[in-house]
Amino acid sequence: MNNPILLLDHRYQDYLRDESRVPGRADTISFPENEAEIQKIVDHLSQQGVPVTVQGSRTGITGGAVPFGGHILNLNKMDGITGMAIDPDGRFRLQVQPGVILADLDRHVSEKHFNTRNWDKESLQALEAFKNAGPWFWPPDPSEKTASIGGIAAVNARGICGFKYGSARRHISALRVVDAEARAHCIQRGQYCFDHGVCPLPWGGELNLEPDLFNSGLFDSGQDDDLIDLYLGSEGMLGVITSLELRLEPKPSEIWGVVFLFTDQAQTIEFIDSLSQNPDPEIAAIEFMDHSTLASIQNFKQTRTSLSTFPDLDPQTDSAVCIAIHSDRMNRVEAVSERLMTSAETLGCDLDQTWAFCNDHEMEQFYGFRHAAPESLNTQIDIARQTDVRICKLGTDMQAASMPLSELVEMYQNDLVQHRLKGAVFGHAGDGIMHVNILPQNFDEYTLARKLMRKWAENIHSRDGSVVKEHGIGKIKPHLFRSIPLSKQASCILKLKEGLDPDGLWNPGNMKE
Repeated sequence: MNNPILLLDHRYQDYLRDESRVPGRADTISFPENEAEIQKIVDHLSQQGVPVTVQGSRTGITGGAVPFGGHILNLNKMDGITGMAIDPDGRFRLQVQPGVILADLDRHVSEKHFNTRNWDKESLQALEAFKNAGPWFWPPDPSEKTASIGGIAAVNARGICGFKYGSARRHISALRVVDAEARAHCIQRGQYCFDHGVCPLPWGGELNLEPDLFNSGLFDSGQDDDLIDLYLGSEGMLGVITSLELRLEPKPSEIWGVVFLFTDQAQTIEFIDSLSQNPDPEIAAIEFMDHSTLASIQNFKQTRTSLSTFPDLDPQTDSAVCIAIHSDRMNRVEAVSERLMTSAETLGCDLDQTWAFCNDHEMEQFYGFRHAAPESLNTQIDIARQTDVRICKLGTDMQAASMPLSELVEMYQNDLVQHRLKGAVFGHAGDGIMHVNILPQNFDEYTLARKLMRKWAENIHSRDGSVVKEHGIGKIKPHLFRSIPLSKQASCILKLKEGLDPDGLWNPGNMKE
């Protein structure tokens, strides 16, 4: 193998940033194509004491993939789908490298066509069964389809349909990781589980956690307290993921989307509350957009042909709810849709202004509309950065179960108005996870916005909530929310890191200052 470690010259400047717009620095970069190359690179860098930042497609918004010195280990070339297996219950599992892009994964699974050149006999047999087994899919669905599977795993992303399917870790059954000593470990779900707070480790020894961390949201409900779930969400702090085993699900035969437009936000939230408190099992997503978000999309659509099919929003439109419905029974989808329509109309929604989507092509438009929310706001941040590069993206993904959705949204909106800051509120309303993007126009506003976000975090924390729910911690939040515990999972990851990476090789600046 030729020397894979390259000097970071002008050709690689784009690798010093991600969607957070946080600027980074590095001396070298590499693009390994397999686990063996990663081990050689890590062995060399570890001996030299050079820190390593692991990157995928750099779609994160907290700066987790931004290097703060040292070396960039970019996994874009590790984009192979390497095998398939069948569970005893007939579910299919797909082995992938971390650089596989979500859109490519979705396409291969949908078309049931893979590059099988290096697949073993068992994988080829599983593929034949897969081709005759009806449609399947991988449920995690971040709206950013250029995200890598490794990046999705790194932050344990939820995606739009997390209301029904949960976070990514529910759909990942095994990992291979390379640690700071260049050793490779396989971690299978169910292999390393906690018993009375103690878990054996793949490299020997054990991890001890305080009993009160269990039943605290550290692990997904309905699953064992499993070591793999600390790696899923670790943001590269424990090692580099070299492969993942994804658990596929039968794809519902009917996938519909509906966008309800309201002229009164209070009625919008009342509609959401009625859905999330007594949810139909067919409802996969309940997404909220406030007036500022819709206005941003309206302006953005003038420059995006992919949004040109959407009608212009009525100036009276105040807020919107995007709902996805998944079912194998047409009559159930029709019944749920009719119930939604009746409820929305009762609360003042004009059904003539409602948008409906009911096939694969139309659902692409549905997801495109939802993705236009963060995409349009990112564009505004880029414009502000042209006048001051110190400005970066400021967004939250907080949740407080004890705080009603109406109170949470009003807290954000009222404070933005009071401090004369531009901002937009949208997100996973069914789960109570609101995304707030503050859009400072200059550095003074940026400084004020940071103070406001700390105030929100303190309020959420005082209500037994979490200030980190979906996007990860990265390099923005440790500094932004200083003195506030970011999550119990982060505490466990950092404790595990002390034993696995005592010299701090992996991802300097992530999760802690």
